[in-house]
Amino acid sequence: MAQRQQSASTQIPSLRQDNSRPFLTQKVVLSSLHAQQVLDRGYEMCANALFSLSVVLRFIGSEAQAQEVDALVDASIDQSLEELRQESRRLREVAESNGIENAIGYTSAKTVEVQITSPRAIRYLAIIREFYGILAQMDALWLSSVVTDTQYARGVYEWNRRILRLAGQIRQIATRPVLAARRKEAGATGGQAG
Repeated sequence: MAQRQQSASTQIPSLRQDNSRPFLTQKVVLSSLHAQQVLDRGYEMCANALFSLSVVLRFIGSEAQAQEVDALVDASIDQSLEELRQESRRLREVAESNGIENAIGYTSAKTVEVQITSPRAIRYLAIIREFYGILAQMDALWLSSVVTDTQYARGVYEWNRRILRLAGQIRQIATRPVLAARRKEAGATGGQAG
Protein backbone atom coordinates (compact mmCIF):
# COMPACT_ATOMS: atom_id res chain seq x y z
CA MET A 1 0.00 0.00 0.00
CA ALA A 2 2.94 2.30 0.36
CA GLN A 3 6.22 2.44 -1.50
CA ARG A 4 7.91 -0.73 -0.27
CA GLN A 5 7.62 -4.44 -0.91
CA GLN A 6 5.44 -6.50 1.37
CA SER A 7 7.19 -8.72 3.82
CA ALA A 8 5.80 -12.09 4.79
CA SER A 9 4.94 -10.75 8.26
CA THR A 10 2.62 -8.07 6.89
CA GLN A 11 0.71 -10.37 4.55
CA ILE A 12 -2.58 -11.74 5.72
CA PRO A 13 -4.95 -13.97 3.85
CA SER A 14 -6.39 -11.85 1.08
CA LEU A 15 -6.97 -11.84 -2.61
CA ARG A 16 -3.87 -12.73 -4.58
CA GLN A 17 -1.52 -9.77 -4.90
CA ASP A 18 -1.73 -9.89 -8.70
CA ASN A 19 -5.47 -9.17 -8.55
CA SER A 20 -6.31 -5.57 -9.27
CA ARG A 21 -7.52 -3.47 -6.34
CA PRO A 22 -9.05 0.00 -6.53
CA PHE A 23 -7.24 2.70 -4.59
CA LEU A 24 -7.11 6.41 -3.95
CA THR A 25 -3.79 8.11 -3.47
CA GLN A 26 -3.34 10.60 -0.66
CA LYS A 27 -0.26 12.71 -0.14
CA VAL A 28 0.74 12.87 3.48
CA VAL A 29 3.35 15.26 4.84
CA LEU A 30 5.02 13.84 7.91
CA SER A 31 7.83 15.89 9.38
CA SER A 32 8.39 13.99 12.61
CA LEU A 33 10.61 10.91 12.52
CA HIS A 34 8.22 9.15 14.89
CA ALA A 35 5.19 9.71 12.65
CA GLN A 36 7.23 8.53 9.67
CA GLN A 37 8.14 5.34 11.56
CA VAL A 38 4.51 4.64 12.49
CA LEU A 39 3.49 5.04 8.86
CA ASP A 40 6.33 2.79 7.67
CA ARG A 41 5.78 0.09 10.29
CA GLY A 42 2.01 0.04 10.71
CA TYR A 43 0.10 1.46 7.78
CA GLU A 44 0.64 -1.23 5.15
CA MET A 45 -0.03 -4.06 7.59
CA CYS A 46 -3.19 -2.38 8.84
CA ALA A 47 -4.41 -1.38 5.36
CA ASN A 48 -3.98 -4.96 4.11
CA ALA A 49 -5.98 -6.26 7.07
CA LEU A 50 -8.69 -3.66 6.52
CA PHE A 51 -8.93 -4.52 2.83
CA SER A 52 -9.18 -8.18 3.74
CA LEU A 53 -11.95 -7.36 6.19
CA SER A 54 -13.88 -5.15 3.77
CA VAL A 55 -13.56 -7.32 0.66
CA VAL A 56 -12.13 -10.79 1.23
CA LEU A 57 -14.16 -11.74 4.32
CA ARG A 58 -17.36 -10.80 2.51
CA PHE A 59 -16.27 -12.91 -0.44
CA ILE A 60 -15.42 -16.08 1.49
CA GLY A 61 -17.40 -15.63 4.71
CA SER A 62 -20.84 -14.38 5.64
CA GLU A 63 -22.07 -10.81 5.73
CA ALA A 64 -23.13 -11.27 9.37
CA GLN A 65 -19.62 -12.40 10.29
CA ALA A 66 -18.11 -9.44 8.41
CA GLN A 67 -20.44 -6.95 10.12
CA GLU A 68 -19.52 -8.34 13.53
CA VAL A 69 -15.82 -7.90 12.81
CA ASP A 70 -16.49 -4.46 11.27
CA ALA A 71 -18.06 -3.35 14.54
CA LEU A 72 -15.02 -4.48 16.56
CA VAL A 73 -12.59 -2.70 14.23
CA ASP A 74 -14.70 0.46 14.07
CA ALA A 75 -14.89 0.59 17.87
CA SER A 76 -11.09 0.22 18.16
CA ILE A 77 -10.44 2.95 15.59
CA ASP A 78 -13.03 5.29 17.14
CA GLN A 79 -11.59 4.79 20.62
CA SER A 80 -8.03 5.45 19.43
CA LEU A 81 -9.05 8.60 17.56
CA GLU A 82 -10.91 9.89 20.60
CA GLU A 83 -7.95 9.20 22.91
CA LEU A 84 -5.60 11.00 20.50
CA ARG A 85 -7.94 13.99 20.28
CA GLN A 86 -8.21 14.16 24.08
CA GLU A 87 -4.41 14.12 24.35
CA SER A 88 -4.16 16.81 21.68
CA ARG A 89 -6.58 19.05 23.63
CA ARG A 90 -4.64 18.42 26.84
CA LEU A 91 -1.30 19.29 25.23
CA ARG A 92 -2.79 22.40 23.60
CA GLU A 93 -4.00 23.57 27.03
CA VAL A 94 -0.54 22.98 28.53
CA ALA A 95 1.05 24.91 25.67
CA GLU A 96 -1.42 27.80 25.98
CA SER A 97 -0.96 28.00 29.74
CA ASN A 98 2.79 28.29 29.17
CA GLY A 99 2.50 30.79 26.30
CA ILE A 100 3.92 28.38 23.72
CA GLU A 101 3.04 28.37 20.05
CA ASN A 102 3.30 25.21 17.96
CA ALA A 103 5.27 26.76 15.09
CA ILE A 104 7.76 23.91 14.89
CA GLY A 105 10.12 23.31 11.99
CA TYR A 106 11.67 19.97 11.08
CA THR A 107 14.87 19.12 9.25
CA SER A 108 13.75 16.08 7.22
CA ALA A 109 10.07 16.32 6.38
CA LYS A 110 8.73 13.65 4.04
CA THR A 111 5.83 13.71 1.64
CA VAL A 112 4.57 10.19 1.10
CA GLU A 113 1.93 8.97 -1.33
CA VAL A 114 -0.28 6.49 0.48
CA GLN A 115 -2.68 4.13 -1.25
CA ILE A 116 -6.13 4.03 0.35
CA THR A 117 -7.66 0.64 -0.49
CA SER A 118 -10.62 0.64 1.92
CA PRO A 119 -12.72 3.18 3.82
CA ARG A 120 -11.19 2.11 7.12
CA ALA A 121 -7.64 2.54 5.81
CA ILE A 122 -8.25 6.28 5.53
CA ARG A 123 -9.42 6.23 9.14
CA TYR A 124 -6.18 4.56 10.26
CA LEU A 125 -4.32 7.20 8.27
CA ALA A 126 -6.32 9.82 10.22
CA ILE A 127 -4.93 8.25 13.41
CA ILE A 128 -1.40 8.67 12.08
CA ARG A 129 -2.13 12.29 11.16
CA GLU A 130 -3.57 12.96 14.61
CA PHE A 131 -0.46 11.37 16.13
CA TYR A 132 1.68 13.69 14.02
CA GLY A 133 -0.23 16.67 15.43
CA ILE A 134 0.41 15.44 18.96
CA LEU A 135 4.08 15.02 18.17
CA ALA A 136 4.31 18.63 16.98
CA GLN A 137 2.76 19.77 20.26
CA MET A 138 5.08 17.54 22.29
CA ASP A 139 8.08 18.80 20.31
CA ALA A 140 7.10 22.40 21.07
CA LEU A 141 6.69 21.64 24.77
CA TRP A 142 9.99 19.77 24.88
CA LEU A 143 11.95 22.45 23.00
CA SER A 144 10.45 25.06 25.33
CA SER A 145 11.58 23.08 28.41
CA VAL A 146 8.02 22.52 29.63
CA VAL A 147 8.49 18.75 29.54
CA THR A 148 11.69 16.96 30.43
CA ASP A 149 13.66 14.66 28.16
CA THR A 150 12.26 11.67 30.07
CA GLN A 151 8.65 12.86 29.84
CA TYR A 152 9.08 13.55 26.14
CA ALA A 153 10.67 10.18 25.38
CA ARG A 154 8.07 8.31 27.43
CA GLY A 155 5.17 10.17 25.81
CA VAL A 156 6.43 9.61 22.27
CA TYR A 157 7.18 5.95 22.96
CA GLU A 158 3.77 5.27 24.53
CA TRP A 159 1.77 6.83 21.69
CA ASN A 160 3.95 5.20 19.05
CA ARG A 161 3.47 1.81 20.69
CA ARG A 162 -0.30 2.28 21.09
CA ILE A 163 -0.81 3.13 17.42
CA LEU A 164 1.34 0.25 16.20
CA ARG A 165 -0.41 -2.08 18.65
CA LEU A 166 -3.74 -0.96 17.17
CA ALA A 167 -2.50 -1.95 13.69
CA GLY A 168 -1.52 -5.37 15.06
CA GLN A 169 -4.88 -5.79 16.81
CA ILE A 170 -6.75 -4.89 13.63
CA ARG A 171 -4.65 -7.40 11.75
CA GLN A 172 -5.51 -10.11 14.29
CA ILE A 173 -9.20 -9.19 14.34
CA ALA A 174 -9.38 -9.34 10.53
CA THR A 175 -7.19 -12.41 10.08
CA ARG A 176 -9.01 -14.81 12.41
CA PRO A 177 -12.40 -14.77 10.62
CA VAL A 178 -10.77 -14.89 7.17
CA LEU A 179 -8.76 -17.95 8.16
CA ALA A 180 -11.83 -19.55 9.77
CA ALA A 181 -13.90 -18.92 6.63
CA ARG A 182 -11.14 -20.40 4.48
CA ARG A 183 -10.92 -23.49 6.72
CA LYS A 184 -14.69 -23.88 6.60
CA GLU A 185 -14.67 -23.46 2.81
CA ALA A 186 -11.82 -25.98 2.45
CA GLY A 187 -13.62 -28.43 4.74
CA ALA A 188 -16.83 -28.13 2.73
CA THR A 189 -14.94 -28.60 -0.52
CA GLY A 190 -12.93 -31.51 0.89
CA GLY A 191 -16.09 -33.15 2.25
CA GLN A 192 -17.83 -32.94 -1.12
CA ALA A 193 -14.89 -34.47 -2.95
CA GLY A 194 -14.91 -37.59 -0.78
